[in-house]
Amino acid sequence: MASLPEIQAMKRALEIALPGGKAVFPNPMVGAVILDSSSNIVGEGFHEKCGGPHAEIAALSEAGAAASSGTIVVTLEPCCHYGRTGPCTDAIIMAGIRRVVIAMSDPHPNVSGKGVMQLESAGIEVETGVLFKEAELLNRVYLHYLKTSRSWVTLKMALSMAGRTAAKDGGSRWLSCEESRKQVHLMRASVQAVMTGAGTVRDDDPRLNSRSPEYTGEQPVRIVVSATGDLGNSRKIFDNPGRIIIAVPESVSADLTEFQNMYEADIWEFPADSSGYGFNLTLLLERTASEGFGEILCECGRGLATTLLRKQLVNTLSVFTTPLILGGEGLPAFDELGIDSMASAIRLENVRSSLSGTDTHLEGEVVYGTD
Repeated sequence: MASLPEIQAMKRALEIALPGGKAVFPNPMVGAVILDSSSNIVGEGFHEKCGGPHAEIAALSEAGAAASSGTIVVTLEPCCHYGRTGPCTDAIIMAGIRRVVIAMSDPHPNVSGKGVMQLESAGIEVETGVLFKEAELLNRVYLHYLKTSRSWVTLKMALSMAGRTAAKDGGSRWLSCEESRKQVHLMRASVQAVMTGAGTVRDDDPRLNSRSPEYTGEQPVRIVVSATGDLGNSRKIFDNPGRIIIAVPESVSADLTEFQNMYEADIWEFPADSSGYGFNLTLLLERTASEGFGEILCECGRGLATTLLRKQLVNTLSVFTTPLILGGEGLPAFDELGIDSMASAIRLENVRSSLSGTDTHLEGEVVYGTD
């Protein structure tokens, strides 16, 4: 059983893993803490970016000789294979570590229990499952990618108290308060891509970049999904620097000639079919993952939102509810979703809620109904 210092060290490891964020994909976020033989912290490290040193290596480097006969506490099973870097298990064994405490096993086929076996074969005591749920939540994007080969989709919405997204005339600016809008800009900065539908581009002329003064990094890629190729006369999205992807069925790509030679604009074509947006959105999310987009923030109208939910492609729902009444005349958040009983209702788990200025922000992972 893990000791209190080891549990506290795991909490610290989970905390320091977070700054890895989007930079580590398709690798996991990992944090590691080294305790000496007296349970004092002598080294810490986290995985900063894909291709960079792993958390265990960074922590061992900081600890130096103090790691000998100590314990390494790590949020994910140490790797035992050669990839961009060497096996962390070899480094742990060479450092003289006597005990390894792990939050969760790594389901990657190159690891998946093999790291634990190698450590135990070297005579090192190993304990797994310490703060497992917290570690699983930390690496939800990584675990989802291993299971589905798709990007994780967070659907962000601003709603009135009765779940309306706009007034009868279509006006929705500004439904959420200034503090919530600031938070959305930080959300955009935390993901590799922001996605919307062509209808939102035509109606709202959004920029979809992060304009947070706290963020100075690379802008997220902007993805516009269109069944027809009609983007209207909107231009703000093209007037700002950064890569833009226009995802369309093959049948309409010929109508996008004005964008084909536009700097930083790519047209992705997919086989046309009869699904919600003229092509299979699963194929889009598989391609975005292969391009390194681990998480996509979707800010869209009810057409694309409904299609994504019907196809069970939304992983997180993030809702800002504002103290505003638009009545039955207001526009609903979704079209019909095929939900005809409580058993088939879409629910949220791991729900987090907080105040955001005058709004309430609620976020959780989507669980689809059983019917």
